[in-house]
Amino acid sequence: MGWLDDLRRPKAEQPSSREFFYSHDRLAKQYFAVIRLTWYLDGKVCAVTESSIATYDKDVVAEFTSILDNALKLGADAAVVCIESSDVLGFHER
Repeated sequence: MGWLDDLRRPKAEQPSSREFFYSHDRLAKQYFAVIRLTWYLDGKVCAVTESSIATYDKDVVAEFTSILDNALKLGADAAVVCIESSDVLGFHER
């Protein structure tokens, strides 16, 4: 009785549309990017994390896009300052 189980189980809450802010700017100490993520639980902010990516990492673009991809899929807001323009990384303004 699959339909009965579906009625009993609460539906997973779909993450609402999240914000993504990107700024192309210079950074101190040879950083490639600084990423600030705002995490939500039940519609309220539950955590804010900030990470930096150094330019000397050999897989810097892959690391950068992986962090953003996972965070946005999980429903976090993201604010990024990066030394590379958004077009080079594949982000396009809407």
